[in-house]
Amino acid sequence: MRNAVCENLQCHFYFYICRKIQIKAMGILFIKILRIFVVLAVLFSGTMGYVISEKTLVAWWIPVGVALAAGMLTLPLYRKWIWLTTVENRIVNVLCHLVCVGSFCYVLFLSGNNLLADADEYEVTVTVLDKRMEQHEKRRKVGKHRYVSDGMRYEYYLEVAFDNGTVKTLHVSRAVYRNAQKGQPKALSLSQGGLGLPVIKQGI
Repeated sequence: MRNAVCENLQCHFYFYICRKIQIKAMGILFIKILRIFVVLAVLFSGTMGYVISEKTLVAWWIPVGVALAAGMLTLPLYRKWIWLTTVENRIVNVLCHLVCVGSFCYVLFLSGNNLLADADEYEVTVTVLDKRMEQHEKRRKVGKHRYVSDGMRYEYYLEVAFDNGTVKTLHVSRAVYRNAQKGQPKALSLSQGGLGLPVIKQGI
């Protein structure tokens, strides 16, 4: 009887230990997945912010300043990022906080302005100052550490001047690039953004 009780207690103890190990392993896996997700989210936010900024008539330092201000205002929370950086170094966690919060606020600011833009559009005429084409080689992965050439990719840009003296470089389609002529006027359709920044709706 006593042996049966001891064996039963041992089984329960082993089960408890195994369960604790399993829960700990799942927790570690979850943290790793969450770290990857945060890194991808930061990269996605930066990329989307850049894409939206190309269609927004705003000086580059304004959304960057908003993002930096948001990061500075929430700076006391920098220690919350230790789970991501895995170190308690103050400088590392402050930089992590500024990058993560800044990138999220950067894309939120620009996307909010874009999504809340007025439905009414108005037309402005700009002058084409310059046009350029950039050529980039596309590469395709064929092995673990091997890449081969996969053709060329072309990107087209117009440098235009507005009536108020503002000069902006626009990322345009191939058709728009081919039709544009240096020194000639070009029409753009704009709408007033939700945060007061004009958004280009048509013409690029």
